[in-house]
Amino acid sequence: MQQSDVQVNDGDELLFSDDDEQKREVRAPGKWRLLIVDDEPDIHSITRMVLDDYVFEGRSLEFLSAYTGEESLKILRETPDIAVVLLDVVMETNSAGLDVAVRIRNELENDLVRIILRTGQPGAAPEHKVITELDINDYRQKTELTSQRLSTSVTTALRSYRDLRKIEENKIRLAQLAMSVAHQIRNRTMTINGFVNIATRKLGDESPVLEYLGTISEEAARLEGIVESVSDFAAIDHFGLSEVNVRTLISEQLEELKDYAEEQSIDLHSNLNAEDRTISCKPDFFSRAVKEICRNSIDFSQQGQVDLDVYVSCDDYNCYVELEDNGIGITEEDLPYIFDPFFTSKPEGVGMGLSIVQRIASEYSWVVEVESEKGKGTKVLLAIPFSPVSGSQNE
Repeated sequence: MQQSDVQVNDGDELLFSDDDEQKREVRAPGKWRLLIVDDEPDIHSITRMVLDDYVFEGRSLEFLSAYTGEESLKILRETPDIAVVLLDVVMETNSAGLDVAVRIRNELENDLVRIILRTGQPGAAPEHKVITELDINDYRQKTELTSQRLSTSVTTALRSYRDLRKIEENKIRLAQLAMSVAHQIRNRTMTINGFVNIATRKLGDESPVLEYLGTISEEAARLEGIVESVSDFAAIDHFGLSEVNVRTLISEQLEELKDYAEEQSIDLHSNLNAEDRTISCKPDFFSRAVKEICRNSIDFSQQGQVDLDVYVSCDDYNCYVELEDNGIGITEEDLPYIFDPFFTSKPEGVGMGLSIVQRIASEYSWVVEVESEKGKGTKVLLAIPFSPVSGSQNE
């Protein structure tokens, strides 16, 4: 059929439009937010110009600017999804940038944003000292920062930020799942206990079935304990930093543990020998780690009593907390598994205490070492690195 043979009536509707008319608007992915912190306006202009056409994984950059350390912290508080901070060292003070880097991690509790420190005066912030003591991700002198190196540094930082965000989102989803499962199981255990109570009343005191109903009730209560421990584990989050006096918090925990020991009919004798030093972590998490370790000493004591000695000492790099008991100890076969969730040699135990200790320790980069011998007690050592905040306060 030739073109001239085709007849189109004026009233006919077009079923297909031209290519240009077919195109639909597709929302572009959000931009990566990059905060430039520098007291020199020219640095802001040059950085924007160099990175103007930068794209990573299909997303360009959105630039924010701050000209003082305090201004940068205000922006970071109000804009939590900033991916990268290009941070000058010398601004309103010679160490303004270093102070901002510390406050981002400690005060704002922002562990996700990637910090690239830039300086025009390397003598004010020696590279080795800064990299070692501060939680930053890159260190560059302005004179060596070519456009290619700047692009490379930003790419590396964005890739790290992307991966950390994925990990954080997965942790949140896992915690939400754990909470949802816990809620559903609690509902079922309540139903089980309700029917056990009804059956108990109907059967009367002489029924031989009561023994089985008692077992059902006990197992439901144990399941409830497991659910509560999982919920507790999932709820541990936001590992911020503040100054913590080690001796004070351990002393408080040992005092509180006396009541727990009495509930277990255990005679607790504790001794604390501690230097008066501070570390950086959340007080609640340090106290929780100490409590879980000490509870194990009480739970696995010998002949109804336990001697618990706690020693705190420090060197230039770490604070060492050593907890030693004279309990029943841990067998060589069990020792590799003591931090595994739900691992316990106590029939009525849940086995989440040391898992919680391990999680807190891993988040803060503490080292946990356990020495034990069956029948001769257990020794737990926490090696806690000094952060720039806690270290400086102790000097």
